[in-house]
Amino acid sequence: MQNIDLSKSANNTNSEVRNSVKKYALPAFVSAVVALVAGGVFAVNATPANITVCAAKNSGAMRYSPSGACKGAKETKLVLGQQGPAGATGATGATGATGPAGATGSNATQSFFEIKTSSYTLALADAGKFLFSRSSPTIVVPNNSAVAFPIGTKIDIGQLGATTANIIFVNPNSGVTINDQALNSAGTAVSQTFDRGAFQIGVLVKVGTNEWLFLRSPDENSSTS
Repeated sequence: MQNIDLSKSANNTNSEVRNSVKKYALPAFVSAVVALVAGGVFAVNATPANITVCAAKNSGAMRYSPSGACKGAKETKLVLGQQGPAGATGATGATGATGPAGATGSNATQSFFEIKTSSYTLALADAGKFLFSRSSPTIVVPNNSAVAFPIGTKIDIGQLGATTANIIFVNPNSGVTINDQALNSAGTAVSQTFDRGAFQIGVLVKVGTNEWLFLRSPDENSSTS
């Protein structure tokens, strides 16, 4: 009977397998990778990250180079998986249109007006103002049909007279009610007044169509007889 060396057979088989892989499988793998790269497909997380392929200059045939080296005179080296150089920076986009300007903020300074006549009827332009006098005028609050102040209108009034004779009177016109209006000894409504002294201040606030509230510090004498 003929003896068969199994170790030699195994070695020969392994050698043949390795040669087949080099001859058929590896070129097929390289060709597949080249085709993927040429077709715009990039494999992520490949191991190794880069592979080297050598292309014969005379025939164009390619082979995988595990060492990463090619025959300089006969082959062209191609590294697959390498990142190309960064492209040029694109042009800057056009500047967007400027947004509309915001509303102007309110001025902290209050408009004011000095009353120098003996009688003064409130006008629509007095809304929100500070009215003052150094004499003793009568301020007339007009009917809504004559001057339609918006409800909520506020008008500040200051008595700046230097003597006790300089008293400002606030008089409601026909059909107008001023809350907390002073009464004379007969119980008849009379002009609302400030205290009999200088440097008093009060505020008129419109709370209804023909109804106003007159707020002031307590008066020593707020009515006339």
